[in-house]
Amino acid sequence: MNLSPVDLVRKDLLSVEARMKEFPVPSAVPAIETLEHLLAAGGKRLRPALSLLFGRMLSVPDDPLFHFSASLEIVHTATLIHDDLVDGSPVRRGIPTVANKCSAGTAVLVGDFLFAWAARLAAATGSIPVVQKFAGALSAIIDGEIRQMSSGEADCTPDEYERRIQNKTAALFEVSCAGPALLADDIPSADRAAEYGRAFGMAFQIADDILDFTGDSKAIGKPAGQDLRQGVITLPAILYFRAHPEDPDVSAYQSGTHEPGLLARLIEKIRLSEAIEESREWARRYIERALEALASFPGGLHRNALETLVSSIV
Repeated sequence: MNLSPVDLVRKDLLSVEARMKEFPVPSAVPAIETLEHLLAAGGKRLRPALSLLFGRMLSVPDDPLFHFSASLEIVHTATLIHDDLVDGSPVRRGIPTVANKCSAGTAVLVGDFLFAWAARLAAATGSIPVVQKFAGALSAIIDGEIRQMSSGEADCTPDEYERRIQNKTAALFEVSCAGPALLADDIPSADRAAEYGRAFGMAFQIADDILDFTGDSKAIGKPAGQDLRQGVITLPAILYFRAHPEDPDVSAYQSGTHEPGLLARLIEKIRLSEAIEESREWARRYIERALEALASFPGGLHRNALETLVSSIV
């Protein structure tokens, strides 16, 4: 029977989830059931899975590896809570969001509590380099979120888009992969693992932004072109805008004149345009970078799993 990449560390993920459940949830939080369900629902657990695969490949001891991997998923959950508040999203993973169940102020504080708990988990590894790398990733994530909130016509360049997603998304993937190498006191491996994680995260976010235009609305749980509807300019839109400056819908969108039907037309134009395949090619280039960074690691099941994971993004 062929194991999926995540199946290779499935048992370890159960240990990571046990660490996550140790945090003392504030009982006064009105949406406590929602928070606990959000953590239990899990999602793909992709960030801790990457950490565990690198940790097993580099023979990192269980206890620090599990604490560090748990911190990654807690941070990811905190960012989802804050994202849902900023975006006004009513549902996450099939249940009402924390922001939908309680006040905006409470949702912010619940997210802040999870950030603090994640920092405690990272500190429990006993590794100062890991804590430093972890703190840097938190700063980058917040910077990326601010960049996204302020994105608009001036943000319609590929360079600014890449800077935004490198912080908002790739920073957490980078620390997920570099952390286990730092726990193993292997600085050269940490640099290569960081490059893999950074490239993985960039490809992952580009693929997600493509899916926002091409995915089935029911399958992805939101209307097509949701980012564009919220004023967030992602790579497919950037490439379309640059290739079709004469399109009156592009001019109208960038000028802020959104008459009825404009967004639907523009989303459909982008979906059917060459910008989608061009965006996929951008993702493929990052996948190639990730594979190059991985090539010097020891061969075996764990490296094979990491190769499979990044190759499957697009």
